[in-house]
Amino acid sequence: MFRLTSVSRATIAVCLGSIAISGLAQTTETVELKRVEITGSRIKRIDAETASPVQIVTREQIERSGATSVTEVLKSVPANNAGAFDENAVASFTPGAGGVSLRGLGAQATLILINGRRVAPFGFAAGGQQTFVDVNSIPVDAVERIEVLLDGASAIYGSDAMAGVVNVILRKDFNGFIAGATYGLSAYGDASSPAFALTMGKGSLATDKYNFFGNFSHSQRDPVLASARPNTATANFTRFGLPDYRSSYSYPGTLYSVGGVAGASFRAPVAGCTPLADGSALNGRCIYNAPDHTDIVAKTQRDAFVLAGTVDLGNGNELFSDAILSRTQFWQESPSYSTSTYYSVGTLPTAAIILPVGHPQNPFSTPSMIRYRFADVAHTDQLTSDTQRVVAGARGIWFGWDAETAALYSRSSTDWKTTGLIRDSVLVNEVLDESGVANTSFNFGNPSANNAGLMARLYPTLRNKGVTSTTSVDLRGTRELMQLPGGALAVAVGMEVRHEAFSSTPDALVSAGEISVLGAASADGKRSVSAVYAELSAPIFKSVETSLAWRLDRYSDFGTAVTPKATVKWKVLPSLAVRGTYSEGFRAPALTELSSSPTTGFYTNLIDPKLCPDPTDLANPNCSLSVPATFGSNPKLQPEHSKNFTAGLVFEPSDDFSVALDTYNVKRRDEIAGLDPDYLLANESSYPGFVVRNAAGEIQSLNLLYSNLGSTHVWGYDIDIKSRLNLSEYGKLTLSGSYNSEPHYMVANVKGAPELNYAGTWQQPKERIKLGAAWDMGPWAASATWNYTGSYLKAFTPSNLSCAYQASAPQLCTIANWETLDLYIGYKGFKNLDLGLTVQNVENRQAPIDANMATRYTMFNSGYHNQLGRFATLRAKYTFW
Repeated sequence: MFRLTSVSRATIAVCLGSIAISGLAQTTETVELKRVEITGSRIKRIDAETASPVQIVTREQIERSGATSVTEVLKSVPANNAGAFDENAVASFTPGAGGVSLRGLGAQATLILINGRRVAPFGFAAGGQQTFVDVNSIPVDAVERIEVLLDGASAIYGSDAMAGVVNVILRKDFNGFIAGATYGLSAYGDASSPAFALTMGKGSLATDKYNFFGNFSHSQRDPVLASARPNTATANFTRFGLPDYRSSYSYPGTLYSVGGVAGASFRAPVAGCTPLADGSALNGRCIYNAPDHTDIVAKTQRDAFVLAGTVDLGNGNELFSDAILSRTQFWQESPSYSTSTYYSVGTLPTAAIILPVGHPQNPFSTPSMIRYRFADVAHTDQLTSDTQRVVAGARGIWFGWDAETAALYSRSSTDWKTTGLIRDSVLVNEVLDESGVANTSFNFGNPSANNAGLMARLYPTLRNKGVTSTTSVDLRGTRELMQLPGGALAVAVGMEVRHEAFSSTPDALVSAGEISVLGAASADGKRSVSAVYAELSAPIFKSVETSLAWRLDRYSDFGTAVTPKATVKWKVLPSLAVRGTYSEGFRAPALTELSSSPTTGFYTNLIDPKLCPDPTDLANPNCSLSVPATFGSNPKLQPEHSKNFTAGLVFEPSDDFSVALDTYNVKRRDEIAGLDPDYLLANESSYPGFVVRNAAGEIQSLNLLYSNLGSTHVWGYDIDIKSRLNLSEYGKLTLSGSYNSEPHYMVANVKGAPELNYAGTWQQPKERIKLGAAWDMGPWAASATWNYTGSYLKAFTPSNLSCAYQASAPQLCTIANWETLDLYIGYKGFKNLDLGLTVQNVENRQAPIDANMATRYTMFNSGYHNQLGRFATLRAKYTFW
C-alpha cells in the first residue's frame, strides 16, 4: 500500500537529495551536439538550458503516462494551475475543450504553439468572454515532445505569452510503419477507452534527402455518470454534513395542494413514479436524483490525420510542410431543469404548475400543484469540433542568414447542439392556459400521450456555431555577427503578418430570448496584426551570456504594443549557472471582448449611495433597487499588460544529472473584466456613462461593459530535477521531479484597491508536485509516478474565510490534498512488438470532496482531480518495417 498523508519541504529535500546523489555517481559521454531552437528564443543554440526555465515532456513519458489527450498530459504539469480546465467540466461555456493555465493566470495568458507557430482558438469563449486554444484538438499520438516555457515571452511571440508558452512539437523524420492499439478500463468496469493509430514514415533526410510522415489516430471514451461513483451515488449528501439535494421536482412529478409558490402540502406522487421509501423528509415523494443524469466523464471520440514532409534541396535548403485535420465529438448529459427553475427566471408565475380538477393526472377533487422536471427530452450537449491547420515553408542559408519563412492557415469550427431545454412561449401559451393553469390535454411525464408537433416545439434542438481562423505569413533569420570574448554575438530578426477572425452565432431562439435559462451573446470580429521583432545574444565573457529581445505588434483594432525582454546567464562554475530574466508582456483584447453583442440581466437589492444616505431606511426605494444591467463588449478596451521576473540557478555536475531552481514574479495589470455594480456605484464619478439616471437622478440602468480594471500579482518558485543512473547489468534508472510552490496570489479587483492574497483559497493550491522513477533493462521497462496537489480552502476570497460547516462538518471547509501513484510496465522481447501496461491511481483513490461542487452533483473539482478511480490501459505496437 502506497500512501502519503502529508508532504513537507523536508520530505521534498530528501527526495531531491537522493536524486542528486545518484546523479553524481554517473560518468559522462561525449556526443555530437547540434544547434537547435529552444522555445523562448529564435536563436539556435547548443546549450538546452537557457536563461529562461523550460520543462520538457518527452514522447516516452507521454506513452508511459497512459494519457489519452494533450490536455491530460499537461494537467499533470505542476506549473499548470488555477484556471486550467478539461472537457469534463460540468455547466461549462466551452464543453469538450481543454485549456492550460500556467501560473494560475488563466488559459488566455498561456500561449499555445504547434512547432513554434500559432493555433486558431476554440469556437466559443471561456466564461463567455476570453478566447483560448483547445489543446484537445492536438492529436496526442502525433506529439514528439512538449516544451513548457515558464517565463514571459511576448517579446518573441507576441500576445498571450504573459505566463508562459506551451510549444507542442510534432513527430517528424520518422522512417517505418507502426500500428498501435490501446484499451483502457476503470476499476469500476466503465469509462472504456479503445484507441488505435497508424504511423508511417518514408525516407531519410540524411541519405534520401526527403522524409514524409503520416499518422492517423482514433480514440474514444465511454461516459461515466456521477451516480456510478461512491461519493455521488445519490444526491443525498447528508452523510457528508451537506443538504439532501434529491429533489421533489421530479419526473413524472409530485403533487401538492394549492398554496404558496410551490404547493402547500404533499399529496401524492404522480402515477407511474415509484415513491421514495427511506424514511427521509422526502419519503413517499417522487424524486429526481441528479447524479443519475450528470456525466462526470463525458463520451468523447477523436479522429485525426497528421501529415508532414521535408525535402532537402541541397546546400542547406529545405522545403517543409505539415498539416493537421482533426475532429472531436463530445456528448455530455446534465440534469434537466424544473418548474422551480423557470419560476426563478420569471417564465412561470409559480414554482409548481396548477393541475385543474379534471386533469388526468390530478386524482383529487380540488386543484393540485405539480412539482415537475422537464425531462421528456434528456438535457444534453453534443459538440463536433473540426480543426484544420496547414503550414508550408522553406528554410536554408540565404545571404549568410539561417533563415525560415512559412505560411500558416489554422481554422476551428464547432457545432454545438443542445437538447432538453424548454421554449418559453410554447410552455406559457400552449401547455398552460391564459391564467397559467395546465391544459387538461397535456400529459406531464408521458410525451407519447401528447401531440408530437407540440413536443417538438416545446423541446427544440438548439444549434450554436463557432468558427475561428488564424492566417499568417512569417519570415525570420538568425546569424552570427562577430566574435566576443565569450563566443559569437548572434542576432535573430523576424516579421509576421497575421489575420484573425472569430464568429460565434447562437441559435435564433436563444438570441430571441425564448430560452430563458440560457444567455446569448454573438460575436463577429476580424482584425489584422503585423509585427517585427529582434533578438540579440551576447556572450560578453566565456561564462556570461546575455540576451535582449524587442517586439512591436500593431493591431488594426486597438493600436500598438511594444514588449522588451532581457536575460542573463552566468556560469559561476562549469557545473553551476545562475540565471535571470525580465520581460514585459501583453494580451490583446479578445475579439469576443471587442465585438460580442450585449446581453442584459438584473441586479437586485442595490443601494444608490447618492439617493440613499441611510441604507437602513427601508422606506426609501433607493435603498433596495432592482436595476437592469447591460454586459458585453467594449471597443475601447486596451490590452492587458504584464511584467515578469525570474531568477534561478542550474546545477549540472554531469550529463546525467541536473537540478534547476527558479523563482518567478509576475504582475498582470489592466485586466479585462466587468465592473462590480456595488463598486461602480461607490465610484460613479470615475466611470462616466456607466450609470444611467433619469431627470430626477434615479438609476435607470447600468452599463457593465468589459473594462480594463484590476491586477493579479503572483510569485513562487519551481524545482525541476533530472538524473540518470547506470546500473550496469541491471539496466538504467532515470529519476525526475518537478515541484511548484505559489504562496502568493495577490489580486486587486479594481485599480487602487488593496491586494488580497488568494493563495490557498478555492482552486488555488499552494503546492503541486510530480516525482518519477523509470527503469529500463533489456526488453523490460518500468516506471512509477507520484502526483500531488495541495489542499485549499472552500472559501472563495481571502476577505471572507468563514465556512458554514465549521461547527457541523469542519472537514468540508478544506478541499484535501490529493495524491495518486501511477505505474507502468513494458516489454519489447517479442520481435517487432512493443507491449505496455499503465495503471493510473493504483490505490483507486476518490477525488477529495469539494462542497462548492455539491450543487453540481459532482463533489470534486475537475481542474485538478478526476473521479475515474484506478484506470488500467493496455498498449500494443507492432512495427512492420
